[in-house]
Amino acid sequence: MIRSTFQLTGGIGPYRERQLWSQGVLTWDDLVSRGGGLSPRLDGRLLEAVERAGRALASGDAAALSAMMPVRERFRLYPTFAEEAGFLDVEADGEMVTAVGVLDRLGPRLFLRGRDLDAFPAATAGWKLLVTFNGASFDVPVLRRAFPGWRPPPVHVDLRQVFGRAGHRGGLKLLEEEFGMSRPPHLAGLSGRDAVELWRRHLAGDGDALRLFAEYNLYDTVSLRALVALGYNRLVERLRLPAEPIPVSHRGDVLYDVTRLVLSL
Repeated sequence: MIRSTFQLTGGIGPYRERQLWSQGVLTWDDLVSRGGGLSPRLDGRLLEAVERAGRALASGDAAALSAMMPVRERFRLYPTFAEEAGFLDVEADGEMVTAVGVLDRLGPRLFLRGRDLDAFPAATAGWKLLVTFNGASFDVPVLRRAFPGWRPPPVHVDLRQVFGRAGHRGGLKLLEEEFGMSRPPHLAGLSGRDAVELWRRHLAGDGDALRLFAEYNLYDTVSLRALVALGYNRLVERLRLPAEPIPVSHRGDVLYDVTRLVLSL
């Protein structure tokens, strides 16, 4: 999809991009071979932008590509940087971060206040793309206040925004239900408020509460990995983008590791 993206410079919005696609200019290579496709004024600007984007893509420069694209279109970068993505969910009691669950190429991990929460920023150093649900409004601002030196990855895909654009209204759990991603009975119905209560019970010495808290959090990160592909595919179809759907991950691929991590707490 990234090679079919032309919203890379001023004057090229959704209308101009679709104009190119309708003319059979479906990729950067098509644009270059034709020497443009819009107007003398816009073609020169776009060809220069495509050249810069091509260099950024070849070097894996997610920051440069992200900076060239509108925020709402950055979901298109997910297939390119999926192997360097991090899926993240924060738990907090008021303004205090209690846990950060992550899933990336190293598997699921949980950083807990009072144990290893300070190790969280270093764990994200290799990420080029971040996936959250409502992270633009909650997770990222909370983490930046908790870790002033931390900077999020250059590409952020907030699935609340992705699915909102696709017509979905509601939270992460409603999305899971819509796609048939059921949770175990002991996790069904738990909410963020329940997570706060479980954390407080853990502080009072309840080890079972900590394990349930951890499992609840980590299921969110696992769901994000499946949902980002589902959201990408839904927008490709809904917006009639010139791209193929991408494979959807199976939660079972990592749930064994989640269980093992939870039991170790």
